[in-house]
Amino acid sequence: MKNIFFAFAIAFTFASTVNAQSAIIGAETFTINLPAGYERTIGTNDFASVQWGNEETGSYGFVITENLDELKAGNVSDNLESYMDISIENYSSNPKFTSFASKLYKNKKGRETLQKQISYYNEELESTIYLQFNIFKSKNFIYQVVNFGNEDFLEKSKENTDYIVNNIDLPQ
Repeated sequence: MKNIFFAFAIAFTFASTVNAQSAIIGAETFTINLPAGYERTIGTNDFASVQWGNEETGSYGFVITENLDELKAGNVSDNLESYMDISIENYSSNPKFTSFASKLYKNKKGRETLQKQISYYNEELESTIYLQFNIFKSKNFIYQVVNFGNEDFLEKSKENTDYIVNNIDLPQ
């Protein structure tokens, strides 16, 4: 009986040790401070962690995060420019797609950020949509912050989109 108990204890310890050798980081907590007039929304993007909007100005946004280890497992580069190309690829087949030059800079918190603006014609809405992408990384995740709106969005919402990008707090 002692031998059976001893064998079971060794097997349990071995199984526990084997299982403890693999850890997956599923998410990390981040916060976003939104400018006055913006509020949390839903329904903009099914893959987004959080979404926001300002009905008065017609500007909206969302954040998509991806685990860096999962990108590596899928042979996807976590280089900011490569990730930006993947991010805007879904829009490039739309009519009247326009892509403006990317801008690499450090935001107010010192985080390296790649920014790109694009536009495309949305046939369903019968209007041109303007988007601003900001891509940056934390230790374990890559963040895609997307703000968008109508034709005057880029001009009228610049201060608000900059505020959002500069006021995202990530874990250390």
